[in-house]
Amino acid sequence: MTEYRFLGRSGGRRFCIDGIDVFAHSWQQQGMCGIVLDPADRKPYSFSFYKIMTDTREITFLAGKFRDDSWGFYQTISEDFP
Repeated sequence: MTEYRFLGRSGGRRFCIDGIDVFAHSWQQQGMCGIVLDPADRKPYSFSFYKIMTDTREITFLAGKFRDDSWGFYQTISEDFP
């Protein structure tokens, strides 16, 4: 079973992953989804995988909106698929 680490929530103006503001870059959807749990109420959500490429780095993450319209961000801890 794939496991995900909750990175945090954002209202959509700014959120940094590894020092990079994800809202300042284009997100490339990776065509996969993962089931994550909202840490606030433990309800499941299906979030999409995205990739951001900067001049020097590539960041992958899962993102989607929770019921309260905030963005949630996760990264993969372990994975089952090749």
